[in-house]
Amino acid sequence: MKINKIVIEDIAQYCIEKVFRINTNEPGFVHLDFGKDINSNQLRSIMVDLKKELSKYTTGQFNKGLTYQWLVRFDQQVDTPYHIDNAGNQSFLMLGYEPSEIESELYLADYYKYANDGEVAQKDFLENFSPVFIEDESLIASYITNVKPFDKDSYKIVLVNNSNPQADRETLGVFHKAKIVKGDLNRSRVVNSMLINMLPDGENNDSNFNEKEFIMTDVISE
Repeated sequence: MKINKIVIEDIAQYCIEKVFRINTNEPGFVHLDFGKDINSNQLRSIMVDLKKELSKYTTGQFNKGLTYQWLVRFDQQVDTPYHIDNAGNQSFLMLGYEPSEIESELYLADYYKYANDGEVAQKDFLENFSPVFIEDESLIASYITNVKPFDKDSYKIVLVNNSNPQADRETLGVFHKAKIVKGDLNRSRVVNSMLINMLPDGENNDSNFNEKEFIMTDVISE
């Protein structure tokens, strides 16, 4: 989705419809392209504001707010397998991509559709769920989305439902996978990463995280 006018409430509503899904009719992720006319600090400020707006929704809908598990900024130039990040049962991964000459691709795989429609028993797959898909990727080929266009010149946010398939699940997650087409250690591929858990009131640890520092920092972790 191309974002021509930044209205956090409108962006949040779009994310709610696509990411906070209770069935597999929606994709479980969104790709937001902000173009070239913002900067790194503005991108991270949008991420923080979007998290706060989404937390209003989850508090009203599920009586659970969104709380940080991490806020990091790093240079990623390695491939990953299909996986969900290590987090709470109900969690969401927000990735803020900065312009980079390094060409990369992002893939999402709907493991719920695979469990429901594939040649596996849903109960067995979900009960024995692994956070990393180690089987032949051809098994999930029909459930994979390649995020296109993944413009290397623009600022982007990808929000992914990172939840695992616990019995008390309220929203349905997806796997994600990164592929670096051609790395270059003389250049940077900066990703701003925010992992947020959906937790009941009283389990909020946001006081341990400095949002202003995340927005303003120039530090890139390795």
